[in-house]
Amino acid sequence: MSTRTTNETITFKHPFKMSELDEVQPAGRYVVETNEELIQSLSFPVYRRLSTLIHLAGRPNSSELARVVDIDPAKLAAVRVIDAQAQEIVSISTHQRPTRPYERKRGAKEIVIAGAQRWLALNATELKWTTLIVGGMALAGLFT
Repeated sequence: MSTRTTNETITFKHPFKMSELDEVQPAGRYVVETNEELIQSLSFPVYRRLSTLIHLAGRPNSSELARVVDIDPAKLAAVRVIDAQAQEIVSISTHQRPTRPYERKRGAKEIVIAGAQRWLALNATELKWTTLIVGGMALAGLFT
């Protein structure tokens, strides 16, 4: 059977932890290697994943220079999603104006993110009233 190996460089913006790894890994760039074999019983080329490996730096206070760990690709994908979401949360929170904790916000507040995107944040009371009005209008529409 023929095999193929693909390498991908992944950048993590935040430290991350996976169950296959002993300790929390620092943010940075990591090489992920995927080994696959060709299934030849089909009329078209299909590859089956054999292993997914991540290249890490050696453990602190050891003589290791580097190490390679076999990981679950689904868990890697989940960690990448969490890292991306954490980046979005940080970028949103850094663009908000600081407010005093005792101020109660009334009305809709416009937050400008990255200069082009605009988000409308409603407080809980306005959201409840909007839901009641829209629901009432839909219910009234059913009876007319």
